[in-house]
Amino acid sequence: MSTPLITASQARRTSLAAQHLHLPRPERTTGRHLGRILDRLQVVQIDSVNVLARAHLMPLYSRLGPYPVEALTRRWQRSPRTWTEYWAHEASLVPSPLRPALITLQRREWMRAHRMEESRREEIAAQVIEVLRSSRPLTARQLESKVQSGARSTGHWGWNWSDVKRVLEDLFVDGVVTSAGRTAQFERRYALAERVLVPDALPGPAGLPSAEEAALQLVRAAAPALGVATLASLADYYRIRQDQVRGAVGILEGTGELEPVRLQTWSGTERPAWRHAAARTPRTVTARALLNPFDPQVFHRPRVEELFGVRYRIGIYTPAAQRTRGYYPLLFLLGEHLVAQVDLAAERAAGRLSVRGVWSEQTGPDDGRSPLREISRELVEELAQLAGWLGLGEVVMAPEAPGDLVPEVTRALRELSGNRP
Repeated sequence: MSTPLITASQARRTSLAAQHLHLPRPERTTGRHLGRILDRLQVVQIDSVNVLARAHLMPLYSRLGPYPVEALTRRWQRSPRTWTEYWAHEASLVPSPLRPALITLQRREWMRAHRMEESRREEIAAQVIEVLRSSRPLTARQLESKVQSGARSTGHWGWNWSDVKRVLEDLFVDGVVTSAGRTAQFERRYALAERVLVPDALPGPAGLPSAEEAALQLVRAAAPALGVATLASLADYYRIRQDQVRGAVGILEGTGELEPVRLQTWSGTERPAWRHAAARTPRTVTARALLNPFDPQVFHRPRVEELFGVRYRIGIYTPAAQRTRGYYPLLFLLGEHLVAQVDLAAERAAGRLSVRGVWSEQTGPDDGRSPLREISRELVEELAQLAGWLGLGEVVMAPEAPGDLVPEVTRALRELSGNRP
């Protein structure tokens, strides 16, 4: 029997449905809505960038609209912690039962204390554990004041980390300590894992799972969240190796959980891929959402290009002169297409959401996307709702903002302002 072909449009709709982006948002968000989204996503990336909103807050907003942030905070900062922080797709919130598998497979060697003299590393680790055994959760700076650590050293990306911070990262990667939450300044609050996490987040009586067991658990979590995916996309969801994913995929094919398919990309080429047994392909998608750079729908950039035909890059790590879509561009999803990119900043002191640039992602007259004027009106309505959720009073176009959509979006902003009472 031949391998089924999934067109790019079918793949987009399958992917959006898997990510709960295919339907209008609920009129009123409940804890059940939030839990359903988290159960499907299985990972929410964390980042300290706060030019708009903290990275982990936006994916739920994109799917639910305005929601009470404390409902998410409770799940990972208060007992019982059903979600916890660990390295996954970079620093992330994950369901607590996935933590042992991630400890097995995630090796962030660049931040560890391997270059430190072993006896010194062990001495600091023992002091850290002793302090945390009897204290409330503490930040690295608070721990430094309680542990004799010595001089700081400049590490990866020029960060100036103390010996205590490096040993803390060792203990975090090894699973001995965990994050009990973050401060308002987004510093981790460290605690002994055994003191604050639910039993499922800790190694069982037999210890950590094997690499094969861990990969199987993580692919089992990633596959339904993606709907249909290549090997590279399955691996990227939790940043594990493709050879580890390949073995898990073979097992899941045997159980019927994954079906091999041929995935037609935006450019028309075909790629080997797998569709999850529970995946659904809606006939139409009525989505309208802004997706931030860390959203699970778009954080694997090759997948964005394959399914949507859009080259997407964040500008925060790029010199200003080399940015093509601004500093912090979000993708605008309308229907099944990513139709625009908009560079946004929350100017909190002024009480406004600033549009610093806006570009269409039309690729041709017959690609099935909406006219630019309609895109602009829908985008402005979405921006107004986002501004309200962020507690900002207005949406403004920044002076000399770049982008081909600036004239139409400016017009739509004026129309919106004129319609307000």
